[in-house]
Amino acid sequence: METEEQQLEEIKRWWNEHGRTVILGVVLGLGGVVGFTSWQAHVHGQSEALSVRYERLVNTAAMPDHAGTVAQADALIAEHPDTSYASLAALVGAHAAYRGKDPATARRLLQWAAEHGEAFQVRDVARIRLARLLSEDGQHDAAIAQLQQITGEEFAALVAEVRGDVLAEKKDLPGARGAFQAALELQNLPADARERIQLKLDALATGSG
Repeated sequence: METEEQQLEEIKRWWNEHGRTVILGVVLGLGGVVGFTSWQAHVHGQSEALSVRYERLVNTAAMPDHAGTVAQADALIAEHPDTSYASLAALVGAHAAYRGKDPATARRLLQWAAEHGEAFQVRDVARIRLARLLSEDGQHDAAIAQLQQITGEEFAALVAEVRGDVLAEKKDLPGARGAFQAALELQNLPADARERIQLKLDALATGSG
């Protein structure tokens, strides 16, 4: 699995290429962001004051001030729950909480984004990250249930990979192999993702079951 730092750098590179519309450094493990163009245009229409407030939140997260970031995220969500920035704030806050070793708060914020995110891409990203946290907590079936709610094709390879990770942690080796193989069979899979998933599949080759 990619480290938090590697995933963050990947999204930072995407950010540098596509401008300052939204800050997606906390959306980890995407391997590429697809389908955000129309949604970005919508975010541009949000009030300038709220945009500035969101950027302040991201700056706090970069310090990093984990507790302060969570507090700012919670406040933004409470005051502007129906905006695109609220769901992004939930992702930022969840990332900060996780890095601050507060997985319960991270799960809470990700659950909110999964249920209330204005853009389906954000909801899907939240579910993927929530699945990872649930699996880390040993809640493998709950993690799979989150992944099953993702029906879009944008993150199909990542969903299959995370499903494989969860099943491997659950010691369901045949299921894990099937999930990794399904990810490898998807078209347009980035080379780095293909290599990473193949390594995971190879690692299961000597497993029983």
